[in-house]
Amino acid sequence: SMRDAAAFGWSGVKASAWAQHDWKALVGRVRDYIRSLNFGYRMRLQDDGVTYLNRRARFVDANTVAATADDGSTINVRGKRFLIATGGRPRYPQVPGAKELCVTSDDLFTLPENPGRTLVIGGSYVALECAGFLASFGIDTSVMVR
Repeated sequence: SMRDAAAFGWSGVKASAWAQHDWKALVGRVRDYIRSLNFGYRMRLQDDGVTYLNRRARFVDANTVAATADDGSTINVRGKRFLIATGGRPRYPQVPGAKELCVTSDDLFTLPENPGRTLVIGGSYVALECAGFLASFGIDTSVMVR
């Protein structure tokens, strides 16, 4: 609502005036919101007795998974059933300059300032959400899909 606008970086929000936007305020608020969602999800899982492991895993046998943490430590987890929630991470295209000139959807809200004119590569729902979000701020945004 317009009452929440200031928390997301908008100032001077009135029907008769042009609003100004503070990108840094938006970024901070979005990051806080995402952290609170993730915390809430983990707490609900914990309250329901679910063990949450944020690790890379591979099956050792039908009832054992080797789960490896970022620090390289591995534990074996045994169970009758496993829920595999792979998640996903965007990848940079394998072209020269991609890492220097591109940001991923994960990085959009780490930018210190509004990205300006933007080409969104891909047609996934995340890509289209990012494109729509940027366009809603008046940013010249294009989407490229194969």
